[in-house]
Amino acid sequence: MPVYDVTTTAGPEPPFTLVLLHHAGGSARGFAPLLPHLPHQWRVLGADLPGRLLDRARPSCRTAGEAVDHLSRALRPELAGPYAVFGHSMGALLAFELVRRLEAEARGPCWLGVSAVLPPAARGTGPAAWPAHRVLRYLHGLGGTPAGTDSRTALAELVARTVRQDLEVVDSYEYVDGPPLHTALSVFGGEDDPLAPPHLLRRWSAHSRRPMGCHLWPGGHFYLFDHAEDVSSRLVDTCRSLLAGERTRS
Repeated sequence: MPVYDVTTTAGPEPPFTLVLLHHAGGSARGFAPLLPHLPHQWRVLGADLPGRLLDRARPSCRTAGEAVDHLSRALRPELAGPYAVFGHSMGALLAFELVRRLEAEARGPCWLGVSAVLPPAARGTGPAAWPAHRVLRYLHGLGGTPAGTDSRTALAELVARTVRQDLEVVDSYEYVDGPPLHTALSVFGGEDDPLAPPHLLRRWSAHSRRPMGCHLWPGGHFYLFDHAEDVSSRLVDTCRSLLAGERTRS
């Protein structure tokens, strides 16, 4: 699990960990645009699913359940203090299930941020069966693959295979009904995202006893990379507010 530790100076804030979960076909390194806008005192962890791209030694996750199992095993030892979880697209769906599991163990975070993914009740079928060249064209059109990627290259086929594996994980997901989270939940999205339209994103509020609103920015599915400073600011302000409230109550 790659770990991004951006702690550079001591400061007045108490120790805090932010966990970032990546989108389908991506990796934790994709969150690099957000890192400069996060507090230096925070510890930032990025968890990659196994078997991706050049990581051929470990088997990939075949289902959402396997992915959550992997994430919970990898992250449990890292979550000794207050923390938050933020996931984008596929990562948001896995983050939701990860937090459900951690809450059941009385180890839930102070905040969950879900970005650019439909809530369970609004989910439909995904494009997991698309051929490699169409997957790449689709994601490149959304800004999700490097410019100039050619579906005939070995790298492109590697990326396409990873995307297909991740889409199969997403399509395997089956929501099991349960009580709303105790964790505070914010929803982030793009105003023009065809995969997660705003009117459906707002349905996430039913999945937490502490919904904290739906926050939108101009753009499509990868809006957050075009608005990294604003998205990070919203994330940081929300977490700081929740932490301050907890300290006041204690």
